[in-house]
Amino acid sequence: MENLDPNYKATIVILNDIEKKGLYHFNAEYHDEKFFLNFIEFQKGFSNSFSQLIRKLDEFDAKHEDVILYAVYSMMSFINSHLKVFEKFLKVIIDPTKIKGGFDQNTTLSQILKKTCNKIQYNPKLKKAIHGLFLADFADALEYHQYLITKDGHLVIYPNDAEKIKQISIDELYDDSLQVRAIFDAMLDWANTADDSPKNNPETIDDLVKGLINQVSSLDRKLDRIS
Repeated sequence: MENLDPNYKATIVILNDIEKKGLYHFNAEYHDEKFFLNFIEFQKGFSNSFSQLIRKLDEFDAKHEDVILYAVYSMMSFINSHLKVFEKFLKVIIDPTKIKGGFDQNTTLSQILKKTCNKIQYNPKLKKAIHGLFLADFADALEYHQYLITKDGHLVIYPNDAEKIKQISIDELYDDSLQVRAIFDAMLDWANTADDSPKNNPETIDDLVKGLINQVSSLDRKLDRIS
């Protein structure tokens, strides 16, 4: 069955562009099959158990705000683990000799995205959309420890930067978790077909950017849907 998630579809288009522009190259030094397989198992385990853990915490002698803080931190870590995998995946498939300045072990997700978008010559609107799709600001904030978790259950990134500060609710974190899961699914599916002949696809990334809007609903209903 075709995956209609806009984040999934946009990721497939971007990966296809990487291949079409001659940037695809398998870098064995960054590939770690055990790491990726372990991450897949982790993702399944977390997704299946998180809502159950939250419900069980209510049975313990814990303050409501402590439960919320636990949920925020857990979701934040779940999302960030995906962003680290995205960084590793892109380093596995992109030829460092084809992008300006190349990359190494210390190159961050946002940096490799910027280099790749510049090489493909995406327009500013698409660059910004891709930056948002891969939650690059989120990744940088956690990479450089520019975040706080408030007692009312919000993650605040760049709390000391008036221009970049952003408050993220647990509802929005849940949406972000769905987004990164869709991106990871796209990466796995693309990797399984990377050597196939390219298929004619009338969709372009311009068509898909419009679909990159998160939907927000109640936390209880969302936690039930995780599993």
